[in-house]
Amino acid sequence: MNATMLPALALAVAAATGVAGRPPCPFTGSPEYAPSAGCLTAVDGRLLVVEYHSGKLSPPGGKAKEGESAQCAAHRETYEETGLDLLPVVLAATFDTGFKLYFCNMHSGSGELHVDNPLEIRRARWLPLDQVPKSSWRFPGQGEALVRILRQDKQ
Repeated sequence: MNATMLPALALAVAAATGVAGRPPCPFTGSPEYAPSAGCLTAVDGRLLVVEYHSGKLSPPGGKAKEGESAQCAAHRETYEETGLDLLPVVLAATFDTGFKLYFCNMHSGSGELHVDNPLEIRRARWLPLDQVPKSSWRFPGQGEALVRILRQDKQ
């Protein structure tokens, strides 16, 4: 094996890691479809976020696979990026890119935070809600949008 093959091998190993033990999608309602989806989860005054290698933050989420419901894409991507097995419950927002963000619930078997693919995500963490507006977000206006969504949920 030559040195030019190593990055491709590392990506293949990283992609395979986490797939073997990934829990099945727990969503059983009417499926929705979108190009990408993610989870919005706040517990004890903290928001679940992933931090990219750039230092930018985002709720966990990503691209849906062909034929995969948006709810199951949100579940799968969140598990891959955070190690948490969360339940997508209700749509929180749909963005102009088609990205669907679901309120996702923790449950007793949700697991512990860990990153299966360190090539994509630096770390997953719980961000105090008072730090959301002040943080550096992956997309412009994302922090403010999340605050608005969370406030609407409280009403």
